[in-house]
Amino acid sequence: ILVVIICLAGCMAQQIHSDLSRQVQVFGVELYSGIDYREIDGVAASEEPCLKGYVRSFDTLDISVGYRFDRKIRKITTRNPGTSIFGITPGMTAAEGGRLALQAGLQEVAPFKYQGNDINLTLLTDSQGKIFGVTIESRK
Repeated sequence: ILVVIICLAGCMAQQIHSDLSRQVQVFGVELYSGIDYREIDGVAASEEPCLKGYVRSFDTLDISVGYRFDRKIRKITTRNPGTSIFGITPGMTAAEGGRLALQAGLQEVAPFKYQGNDINLTLLTDSQGKIFGVTIESRK
């Protein structure tokens, strides 16, 4: 029985990751992936260290990809209106973004901040209530 439970837990974790990858439409970048993005769509990254690893910024694409020290992707931020996370795109209203986050099964934990399945989602909003960026980050 223990072996079956362990196998099912592994399958469920894999299912969560594949479901999540379908919800993140940011140039094919996937949370938890080990792909080492140094260039995306012909745009070279600039790299900066951070407390949890390092971040690669793709300035002309308006995205950044954060890596843990084990080289797995832990954070994706987009300000590009041609991308989406849970259907939320930069440029839409914060109210619409919040509705989509809740519809995706996330819980609101603070204004413009949501949690679910070991992830945090933050809607970066301006003073007019428009989303100018979206960040998804692993809590693991």
